[in-house]
Amino acid sequence: MNTVLRDIHTEWEAHRAVAVATVIATHGSSPRDPGAMLAVHQDGTVVGSISGGCVEGALYETALDVLTTGHPRIEHYGPSGDILAPGLTCGGSLTVLVERVDRETMPQLADLMERTLRDETVILETVLTGPEAGTHRIAHELDTATGLTPSGTLLRRFEPRPRMVIVGSTDFAAETGLLGTRMGYRVTICDARPVFTTPQRFPDVDEVVCQWPSDWIARERNEGRFDSRTVVVVLTHDPKIDIPVLLECLDEAKWAHPLAYIGAMGSLTADANRRQALTAAGLRPEHLTALSSPIGLDIGNRGPAETAISIAAEIIIGSNQGRSSRPST
Repeated sequence: MNTVLRDIHTEWEAHRAVAVATVIATHGSSPRDPGAMLAVHQDGTVVGSISGGCVEGALYETALDVLTTGHPRIEHYGPSGDILAPGLTCGGSLTVLVERVDRETMPQLADLMERTLRDETVILETVLTGPEAGTHRIAHELDTATGLTPSGTLLRRFEPRPRMVIVGSTDFAAETGLLGTRMGYRVTICDARPVFTTPQRFPDVDEVVCQWPSDWIARERNEGRFDSRTVVVVLTHDPKIDIPVLLECLDEAKWAHPLAYIGAMGSLTADANRRQALTAAGLRPEHLTALSSPIGLDIGNRGPAETAISIAAEIIIGSNQGRSSRPST
């Protein structure tokens, strides 16, 4: 969602209009949640998606029409038995708002983008009915979710990206960081070795930090830069680094909220030795239940790329625990 927002803002700054499609409601099984966005540029370029690909073709034509006329439209897509008609093959339905975004229709976009870049949660409120239909404002009720209100107003919630901290400047970290970025995380690589910890080695992540990892994690935590969505991936495979990092991450007394995921690379033997060292350092057995080690799902992976996939899959499972399940497409 924020990736599409950045793209829209780039066009907005260049004084170019964009047609923006936003999922405003879903029923039953649907591939995307409310808030998913797709942008169509004046040159026909498309960024983002609002389905698994089954309605994008029809939506593209609608977006081009909205770009030309400036009149917003609300489209509904559901199951269709007509092979030529757009519809969701998953059996669910979704409702999509298509609107033209430019400096006149959405002057608030600069403020919205500035706040998201400051890692603030922002709510964009859009009136869909009545004499004020099409008007926007920045709302201040931050406990609201993306979706339609009973009064017919659309609320779009833009949140800071969750953080992924990868400890260790290795090829495994590079592959995991790339996947983390694609999954929507703000990825940081942290290692104390300056020869290996350079932005050039990790071009796909947001931040490369050359500091002692446990000290850096403690400072970031104490300054409130982590939350319950944060994941920590320890890939150093070196006890003198792993143990201090895991002591910082697993000690519940140091955190306002538990982290979403904590994983550490190592063999079964290394994991047993690591858990013994953590217990000797004062962690209780119940603290160690939050540690995913050996890291990743056991899918027979070998090498950095496959290991990154196994780690990403385990993070997805761990992060989704506690959420209500949604049927897949």
